[in-house]
Amino acid sequence: MPGQQNRADLLKPELRNAGPSHRANQDDLQNAAAELASFKTALDPHTIVGITNRAGTITFVNDHFCQISKYSRFELIGAKHSLLNSGHHPPAFFEEMWRTISSGTRWHGEICNRAKDNSLYWVDTTIAPKIDGAGRITGYVSIRYDITQRKQAERALIEENLRRERMETLLRDIIETLPNGVAVYDEDDRLALFNSGFKNCYRRLSTTVREGQLFQEILEHAVACGEFADISSGDDGRQNWINTRLRNHRNPGKAFLQALSGDRWLKVQERRSASGYVVGVQTDVTELKRVEREIRRQAEADPLTGLLNRRAIIERLTAAISSQKTARRSAVVLIDLDGFKAINDSHGHNAGDALLVEVGKRFRDSVRKSDVVARLGGDEYAVLLVHVGSEANAIRIVRKLLRSLESPVRLGRKSVHVSGSLGLAIVPRTKAGTPLEVLKRADMALYQAKHNGRATYAVYSADLERSLRQRNAMIEALRRAIANGEIQVAMQPQARFLDGTHSGFEALVRWKKDNQWVPAAELVSLAEQSGLICELGRSVLSTTLKAMSEMKRKGYAPGKVAINVAAAQLRDPDFAKELLTAIAAHGHSVCDMVIEVTENVILDRTSEAITVTLNRLSEAGVKIALDDFGTGYASLTHLQRYPVSYIKIDHSFVADLNRGHGCVAIARAITSLAHSLGMEVVAEGIETQAQYQSLAEMGCDYAQGYLLAKPMLVDQIDAYFLNRKALRPVVELVA
Repeated sequence: MPGQQNRADLLKPELRNAGPSHRANQDDLQNAAAELASFKTALDPHTIVGITNRAGTITFVNDHFCQISKYSRFELIGAKHSLLNSGHHPPAFFEEMWRTISSGTRWHGEICNRAKDNSLYWVDTTIAPKIDGAGRITGYVSIRYDITQRKQAERALIEENLRRERMETLLRDIIETLPNGVAVYDEDDRLALFNSGFKNCYRRLSTTVREGQLFQEILEHAVACGEFADISSGDDGRQNWINTRLRNHRNPGKAFLQALSGDRWLKVQERRSASGYVVGVQTDVTELKRVEREIRRQAEADPLTGLLNRRAIIERLTAAISSQKTARRSAVVLIDLDGFKAINDSHGHNAGDALLVEVGKRFRDSVRKSDVVARLGGDEYAVLLVHVGSEANAIRIVRKLLRSLESPVRLGRKSVHVSGSLGLAIVPRTKAGTPLEVLKRADMALYQAKHNGRATYAVYSADLERSLRQRNAMIEALRRAIANGEIQVAMQPQARFLDGTHSGFEALVRWKKDNQWVPAAELVSLAEQSGLICELGRSVLSTTLKAMSEMKRKGYAPGKVAINVAAAQLRDPDFAKELLTAIAAHGHSVCDMVIEVTENVILDRTSEAITVTLNRLSEAGVKIALDDFGTGYASLTHLQRYPVSYIKIDHSFVADLNRGHGCVAIARAITSLAHSLGMEVVAEGIETQAQYQSLAEMGCDYAQGYLLAKPMLVDQIDAYFLNRKALRPVVELVA
């Protein structure tokens, strides 16, 4: 038959010249082959056929047997059938099989074998004993069919169902812990999921709302119950309000305020997911609205704490400077609470406000009646020590302020610990300067206290001023470096987990000053503190786009290139336009660029402006990546609020993947959460093959780290593309 070789041709040369007994064995094999060939025409053309003797030694295989096992006939014939053992089945599996066939009974089952290239395949197998004329078993004939694709599909279906069940449970657990109201509507606009916070937001609906209700049905019932306070009187006004709300719900995007009865306010944000679901988040902003009214009514008082505000303390400081006497010096203390964002994000805005009020009371109780305590905004306070006398007296009061924060603050049923960083500036006897200059000195001391580790204080001094001069010198050097085009970028490659091929780069800023590289974190921090971050960002963008053009000119495919963007850049209303213009000017597509932002950026106090910029970029086609995910205090709310396409697992989790610190569970949860929200996952900081293997098995999409390549300057990219070999993709295990 075509493709068949005579069995004698497969025999080794030494057997051709063997004696009579060997020739008899050869004749037996030839007879067996001829016998098998006679049955072959009756078999399915894809049938896999193999024959072994009683000891399990292979004596015959057909072409399909060789094709699926990837072994040649020379390798198979004469070998034990255990050569194909994958290790998937327990010993008892084969023991039962051998008992069956050795007793003369046919055996049928599904077997997972391992091919020569180490890949796994499944075969539906029937093994029948081969019996001679005397009724003795002389060997075994196996008929097999390749069912690998079916088994893979079955396994994939099982895993998908388990993943969906886990994700649904995880999602319900997560949203139930959120202080915000969360409601999800399916493609038919029916309520598919909601939490207790949602019922708390709409109290008049709390007893009737249920899954499966249409949004319009819920809305009309809420209107009938008098839930909303901003509806015009009359049937026409009510219906117009309902129609407008329905249009906004079915075309979600912009956040809006919703006035409720009882002088309550909600901030409502709705987004449509990739799967077509509408996800709504309701945040109670009643207190903020009341604060706004109080600010309009009261010019000098802080509406939350009752303390003085910034304007008032500047007026008091102006008076203290003008009445400064030799023996009765005044001082200013600036205080910034440590970790307030974490407390506010974990316990909610109401708890955060209560904390600020309590802290203000403690500060007020820790100073003299003549002293002035003010809240400047957020978690920042200022204390004016009027006629404190000496620096030593001022330091004693500062220490008392620090001690006032040692006791935990009770927030409902929970207690939280809070600390503060304090900066002290003594008003000079002469040349005291303006109030803003004095506050600036105190702010410098506050910065030093934070640099010293927080929960402490620092005093403005000549040494601090010298440090400031050095810092200013660094700032000027950085300013010149940006102007002279001395800022460089190092490109760190990224690869697909699926096949190990190159997928893109992350552009990292580099600056060499006096022949030494300035650490990137120090460089970015200096740029942010000095207001140069936007200029630095423009320089990095320009250098990156030029590098991309050079790669393309040489015939390389750089893939998607990510640049890191600071909060100040995103607050700039012109940033999106400048970025898109620069991309086009260099001849690139917006699809080539990824903007990376950290959790701290999206938690910035001016997040609304940042949201506008990110939405503009996303609408234009630029992808957004959330960097360092899991290290800050971003929540599911922020993932819903921003148009994030990629989540980057922080290198700290990757480093501990194989050390039993729970990082595997965290990384797996992040990956599953991202995929369920239609996002892709980049794992950074991969340094070992074990880390790479673990992340690949979790389903991460892209890899980045020293295992692939270290960050490289532009002149090193040629060598990277010329010498790079794709990482071997992780073999999919079939259970």
